[in-house]
Amino acid sequence: MRIAITGGTGFIGQALMKALMSLGHSGWIISRSLPDKAPGNGSSPAGGFVRVSWGQLESSPQLLNGVQAVINLAGETISQRWTETAKNRIRSSRVETAAKLADILNRAGIMPKVLVQASGVNAYGFSDSAAFTEESPTVEEDFLASVVRDWEHAAKAIPAERKVTLRFGVVLGRDGGALPRMLLPFRMMAGGPLGSGQQWMSWIHLQDLVQLIIHSLDSVTLEGAVNATAPEPARNSEFGRAAAKTLDRPYWLIAPSPPLRLALGEMSDLLLKGQRVIPAKALANGFRFQFPSIQEALDDLLARS
Repeated sequence: MRIAITGGTGFIGQALMKALMSLGHSGWIISRSLPDKAPGNGSSPAGGFVRVSWGQLESSPQLLNGVQAVINLAGETISQRWTETAKNRIRSSRVETAAKLADILNRAGIMPKVLVQASGVNAYGFSDSAAFTEESPTVEEDFLASVVRDWEHAAKAIPAERKVTLRFGVVLGRDGGALPRMLLPFRMMAGGPLGSGQQWMSWIHLQDLVQLIIHSLDSVTLEGAVNATAPEPARNSEFGRAAAKTLDRPYWLIAPSPPLRLALGEMSDLLLKGQRVIPAKALANGFRFQFPSIQEALDDLLARS
């Protein structure tokens, strides 16, 4: 299959590209700029991916002729202090990229067979008690929920015969994403609960996420919103105890909410609030998670630490 990927040079995109190449797929990595020695014609050799810039595609959208699938992962990290400037970057990096992608494909008259669109579980808002499936209503009560709303709305204009919107939880990987920062207190012998420790964390192992994206490409019966989270969400205290056990470190030092809110501002909601999200559609569609529990995931990710 010939696939176009945005965000392909990022933490998730690099792992995904390796998996796709191992399966014989080829295509394009769409990025803001090109490496010095990148081919300039947007051609895609069999069995590999080449880089093509947004500028090239905006002037020559036909460079994507022959694309059969689009995977849109583009978006600036939300793990930063949410100043007004940062909020604008977070929103525009998602909404404007989706709009540009729609414009390029529409001007070229290209209708891919499938679009896999990244999104977030923040669509459901925060709750200590509710469990959310794809049938749960979305909200607009906070910054991230409004970003997800605008992101998913913009992606509706991207042409495709079938569309899958994967609402990501916290993606756990060995060499990037949130996990290295989450484990730092434990490595420094200062691990413990954040706030009450009762807030839910809906998470997914990077390897399971990559396989779920590939499953979304292949399964013609899967479409619409799909929760990209492990089937066993974990409370913050459960994650902490699993991390401490795997790293053979103590679990003892409470991080109170007020200092975290003072240090991180509004972004502290990501640590102190959460939601229990269940991947009902993925499971019903036959997808099986290799790492369903947080202990299994951490044992695998930290095995060579």
